[in-house]
Amino acid sequence: MRIFAIADLHLSFAVDKPMDIFGPAWEGHPRKIRQAWLDTVGPDDVVLVPGDISWAMRISEAEPDFAFLGELPGTKVITRGNHDYWWSSLSKVRQALPPSVIPLQNNSVVFGGVGIAGTRLWIDPSLQLEQASGDDGKIWERELQRLELSLGSLPGGLEKKIIMTHFPPISLDGRESRAVEAARKYGCDVWVFGHMHLGSLDYDGFNRTVGGIRFEFVSADYLDFRPKYITGM
Repeated sequence: MRIFAIADLHLSFAVDKPMDIFGPAWEGHPRKIRQAWLDTVGPDDVVLVPGDISWAMRISEAEPDFAFLGELPGTKVITRGNHDYWWSSLSKVRQALPPSVIPLQNNSVVFGGVGIAGTRLWIDPSLQLEQASGDDGKIWERELQRLELSLGSLPGGLEKKIIMTHFPPISLDGRESRAVEAARKYGCDVWVFGHMHLGSLDYDGFNRTVGGIRFEFVSADYLDFRPKYITGM
């Protein structure tokens, strides 16, 4: 079993949201994702998809996007992103997803000796990656609690622990958010995240090891739409 990660698929098969308005790299991006995925991922592998999966506003609108994801090889583990407005209760999300797609919300999942926890997270005002309001701070505090719930649900005796969040937990120069402080108590090894997109900033700085945790930036356009290898067993 190998574990890969790719965030920000931004699928929109049932809604009018063409991504090529954000640049030529996004032109026909579902085709790019599918081909790169088929070339990279096997049926026994796991792919982590930390958020911004579908532009749909309702679960019914997201069904073609779920079907696209479900038909790709491997087991997919997903968390919510800031644009996943279709994501409602965990029970409704589970019912709508194909069998090969596992959602995380205040819970975790284990494959062999690897435990995976995650949540959406939110804008951390202290990292100054994007402008934050007072309301953002409140959401950030709630997401910290959800991260603790997810991490706390992991069993003991694991060989490796991976966190997946949509929002970055560190700055480009390696400064840690309070989310990292919370995670370190649980002995986490790898953290995958997305949310930021190609533009004027150089996001290579996200890919670093800080205090024993390896951080991996996996936004789809940054990866040229190819799932990134994280670890194997």
